[in-house]
Amino acid sequence: MGGRLDYEERKQKRIARYNEYSEKAKQRSLDYSNSTANRILMSTPGQPIIRGHHSEKKARRLHERAWEDIRRSIEEDKKSKYYKDRAESAQSSTVIYNDDPNAIEKLKDKLQRLENERASIKAREHSTWELTNIGARIRSTKERIKRLEEQENLEFHNIEFKGGKAIHNKDINRIQLLFDDKPSDEIRQALKDNGFHWSRYEGAWQREFNKRTVFVTKDLIVNVLNKKNEEEENVEFE
Repeated sequence: MGGRLDYEERKQKRIARYNEYSEKAKQRSLDYSNSTANRILMSTPGQPIIRGHHSEKKARRLHERAWEDIRRSIEEDKKSKYYKDRAESAQSSTVIYNDDPNAIEKLKDKLQRLENERASIKAREHSTWELTNIGARIRSTKERIKRLEEQENLEFHNIEFKGGKAIHNKDINRIQLLFDDKPSDEIRQALKDNGFHWSRYEGAWQREFNKRTVFVTKDLIVNVLNKKNEEEENVEFE
């Protein structure tokens, strides 16, 4: 089975994190709304600022702080709603990701629904564009199922290169490049250009495992990593 073993756990943690951000922003919004400046103004509604009076500067500062707190309260309320929407979207999402260990099964279920929908469209004798549209979605789903099934049998054996090694971390569905020392700016740029990202948590440069990544990894090792190290060794002995 492909995908990340911790896929569902990561999803639930992401949802919990969004909800936490939402609640914290909501609390900040309430705090700003109930700030000292706002409470003072609410306790003296309609109290005018007396021009020229010794209290004028203090009163104006109080009003400025109150309006600033109101502005921040509104901003935090918007932020709270934003993260709440993110959490709900993540929870109800029907998007099928390659990292999902059940991706193939879900895609097959989706394919069956699309096939049923196409049959229904044909029975209703609807317009050609509807059949064309759903036909394209069916082909795309079939192609993706085929790619993932081929990937189930795809193997990548660890490769050592000068200064590190490339491994297939099956638990998280990634090919990882592990370096003995921090790679040079030039190498890091080459990694980024080829779709690799640094994971501080994993301590590795990594990219989602698939046929294309296997090809890119081998090409990087031959034409960048080993080649670059050979060039550096030649310079040392000149």
